[in-house]
Amino acid sequence: MRTGFKLLIISTISLFLFLISSSLIHSQSFWEGYHSPEQANNVLTETAQNHPDITRVHTLAQSPGGRELLVLEIGPEVNSEEKSLPAILVVANMEGVIPITTEASLKLVDLVIEENAADNKTWYILPNGNPDAAVRFFQSPLRKDVRNEFPVNDDMDDQVGEDGPEDINGDGFVTTMRYKHPQGEWIPVDGEPRLMRRADRAKGERGIYKIHSEGIDNDGDGQINEDPTGGINVNRNFPHLFREFTATGGAWPGSTPEARGIFEFVFSRPEIAMTFSLGETNFALQPPRGGRQGSADFQNIQIPESFADQIGADPNATYTMDEVIRMVEPLAPPGFEITESVVASFLGLGAVVNPMQEDLVFYNELADRYKEYLEEHGFSTDRLSPAAAKDGSFELWSYYHLGIPTFSMDFWTLPEFREETEDEDSGLTPEKIGEMSDEEFVDLGEETIGQFLEEVGAPAQFSAAQVIGMVQGGMLTTSRIAEMLAQMPGGSPASPDGASAEDKALIAWVDNELNGEGFIEWSEFDHPDLGTVEIGGPIPFVKNTPPYVMVDSLLSVQVPWIVTLSEKMARLNIMSTDTEYLGGGIHRVTAWIENENYLPFPTAMGVRNQNPKPAQIFLQANGLDFIEGRERTLIESLGGMEAKKFTWLVRSPETRLLQLRLETTHAWSDRSQIELGGSR
Repeated sequence: MRTGFKLLIISTISLFLFLISSSLIHSQSFWEGYHSPEQANNVLTETAQNHPDITRVHTLAQSPGGRELLVLEIGPEVNSEEKSLPAILVVANMEGVIPITTEASLKLVDLVIEENAADNKTWYILPNGNPDAAVRFFQSPLRKDVRNEFPVNDDMDDQVGEDGPEDINGDGFVTTMRYKHPQGEWIPVDGEPRLMRRADRAKGERGIYKIHSEGIDNDGDGQINEDPTGGINVNRNFPHLFREFTATGGAWPGSTPEARGIFEFVFSRPEIAMTFSLGETNFALQPPRGGRQGSADFQNIQIPESFADQIGADPNATYTMDEVIRMVEPLAPPGFEITESVVASFLGLGAVVNPMQEDLVFYNELADRYKEYLEEHGFSTDRLSPAAAKDGSFELWSYYHLGIPTFSMDFWTLPEFREETEDEDSGLTPEKIGEMSDEEFVDLGEETIGQFLEEVGAPAQFSAAQVIGMVQGGMLTTSRIAEMLAQMPGGSPASPDGASAEDKALIAWVDNELNGEGFIEWSEFDHPDLGTVEIGGPIPFVKNTPPYVMVDSLLSVQVPWIVTLSEKMARLNIMSTDTEYLGGGIHRVTAWIENENYLPFPTAMGVRNQNPKPAQIFLQANGLDFIEGRERTLIESLGGMEAKKFTWLVRSPETRLLQLRLETTHAWSDRSQIELGGSR
């Protein structure tokens, strides 16, 4: 059947379905009030017009669909090209499918201005990092798709974007098709036929349905929806752990103008000292997750034979990174610091793929404070866990490459669904397991661990005895068990009936809060390619977007925490100075430099990367002669609430007044005058 004839049939059927579907289309009304990308840009422009002394709009890029990425700068230095104050970059909706994050960014704009939170720092706020995808939330039919409009020929034919999902039954939504097939992999969930789950062949289950996004074979190549419009998810187009040859990642990091515009903006502004990504992850609530298997093992480094002789190492032995650094340091030229990054680069050990333990200390502490803050404000955290950060995302790039404190926040996930049961449960959760030592976990015994594994829906082949043995043998740790469970769909494991926690929460949310409007009942449709199919399932965005009437209550509590965290940025200053005359015209000059705030300067990842650049101390005066120390001294790092002493031996024949300057691009600056005593 030719494509044009197929579409004629579908259009005719859709006309008859219009009146029936109109009531379903109306269900989108509970989202009325969200700002489209154009409306959000208008808010930034109007804000800049109303506050010209402290705000300025920057254009980062134009999306492939012709939509501008605007950033609002807020601060006392908006009319200065040279910045002396540190800055915070906030990006929102990088996926383009999380509308509440755009609202959060606009709420933050108002908050920063109203509370004078930019009196001693600069804010850069981007409400939409992926406007091509974001605009689909405001179009009909409603379709959720993270792709921008960058042309990508997914099926490698002579056309681009010719065969994507579409609303073939005319109900106003692009949802899901299921159809019976001998090779079907899916079956309805027991007791809840609206939900589907994969058949478990290990349990003797046979699949019934195949599942596909709603649409037809537009190009007649025997495949359905294999070449949708557009192609790149902006939040997979950043360098850290970028993956080649993926469906939406792009050809290379920065291959789409939105990501490239962000690169150029950040690299031209070294004052950026902290970032926030408002999306689907939440480093403020759950610290960056580890557990990635990287190519580098810093605990078992084998030294190449050609280099081992030079440092006195055994090429057949393995060493920790600290041991290698100690062996290499004596060979380094004066003033050259041997760091992990230097060793890793020289030996070709690969990139770090898990957060540094020193950084997790402050992430965990701040997460605990955030939970206390939410509890004090009566804000429930009984919801599905935020998603884990994806490879190639902005937040991973910011933390691992820029080396600055990086936080992310999501603002809503489905409320957690708890099934009532007459039996007592194990009392364990993935979080509780993660807080245990391996020994404490083993001491729980097979019965309790077995009950827990059953509660979380662990595969049958993982018995309590096997898991205990893996922990005792060092193949598993409690933290690794918790991480694996937390990264399952919906943030928690499937229930015994096979339905995921997310699906259970979705059905409860739709039935109890949306009067059933967020789910399309499965109904038969005569498909031009597949015959009889059923179309239905959750409507787009219902899983991650609350009704607009909830937005203010959600954001009024959570968004202020961004300002709270901004106040914890590292701030360096000259704590005190002292001089001592030693005779012979020589003076010892001492200065204590402190980081008066909570966060370190920079992060441990920043120290490892040697990025951002260090702070500098300048001791200057006319004719000043340095006997010990230098005119310029670098401060590579300074922990939160920490002070370090710096000393110089100098002779100053021309003046008794020295100038001490502390300069940083992203932790404020300071200066002091030092008067020398004693004889010249």
